[in-house]
Amino acid sequence: WSVAGFAINVFLAADGVSYRAYKLSALLIGWIPYVLLSTTVIRSRAAQHVFVFGMQSTWSFTVHAFAGMGVALIYGTMSEEHILLQLTFYLLIFAALLRVGRKFFTQLLPAPQIFEDSSLKWYMSILPTAIFIGTAITIIDVTFVTTWKERLSRICLPIFFLLMYRAINTSTRQVEEVQRQEQRVRLLRRQTESLREHNALMQKSRREVVALREDLGRTYRVIDELLDAGEISEAMAHIRRQAHLLDATTIKVFCLAPLVNAALSIYFKRAEEVGIKVRHKIDLPAQFSTDESDLAILLSNLLENAITASEKQKPSARDLSVIIRYGGGQYVLEVANRYDFPIKLGDNGLPYTSKIGHGLGMSSLETFAKKYDAYVDFSCEDNRVRLSLYWRD
Repeated sequence: WSVAGFAINVFLAADGVSYRAYKLSALLIGWIPYVLLSTTVIRSRAAQHVFVFGMQSTWSFTVHAFAGMGVALIYGTMSEEHILLQLTFYLLIFAALLRVGRKFFTQLLPAPQIFEDSSLKWYMSILPTAIFIGTAITIIDVTFVTTWKERLSRICLPIFFLLMYRAINTSTRQVEEVQRQEQRVRLLRRQTESLREHNALMQKSRREVVALREDLGRTYRVIDELLDAGEISEAMAHIRRQAHLLDATTIKVFCLAPLVNAALSIYFKRAEEVGIKVRHKIDLPAQFSTDESDLAILLSNLLENAITASEKQKPSARDLSVIIRYGGGQYVLEVANRYDFPIKLGDNGLPYTSKIGHGLGMSSLETFAKKYDAYVDFSCEDNRVRLSLYWRD
């Protein structure tokens, strides 16, 4: 932006335009190349582009003001013959502050949640531009700033704003880190609860098996008596009842990956307990390259969200579908459920909530997608929510 602005300003100055025309032309033209490049490379981020434009303008205006002060220190005043020198000072100061500027601008954008909230993002995005316009408009029709009082006053507001924003943004990031730590704690608690549930299922199954074994002798005697009495149908019915009891002690195996199977067993059982019809197609090998614990955590959080959402539905409209497949070096994970209520989506196209303590599912999804370079697709059509992930070995 600075190089483009410098070239434009040199052309204007060499052409002998007035200082007022130079200001207008620089303000109206100098920002265009940078903004066009940014919006072409980074699409669908209008609010962020407006915010960055305002911050860059404020930063450049402040550096420009310091350059003018440098000229005034040397010559005692400012005139059109010093325009090129001011531009030279501008680039020198810009280069001197490059390290500070890079650090500032690499951490420039506020929390992503602000731009995902439609009621906040435009207020935040236009704030730097409003500060810049409010500062620049007071001198746009002034040929030269003649006194040091005026020179100092024109830089106080943008400097104060940049420092204030930096302090607020740093504090916000610290709060975000605390929230991330709390979220990790909640996630660990949820995992611990899931392990306890799975352990309880295993213990219950063991107790039922022990009880069946202890009752095995009596069962044989009953069958023997029924057969001696010629009551074949009664004997068969008794055998079927015992087989049903034996099936009830079995922990269902949905796949050969133990952690994933534990997650599916726990959440499918929860879903059935609250009257949710579960349909599933699970096709995973015993061993695969994706970290099994990562997949189990993601699956647990997504199923938790789906079950919580389904519980808000009428009992007759509760259903849950889960598909996990692996083939040709590619994984497919799909979780779908019915949901008849409005859904708030963020700029990333995923469900968004500002409630404290919520959002674990989407947070773990983003972490997983980033780690495994997964493609995420979310849709809500005909009151059916569907989340799909695709990633490769």
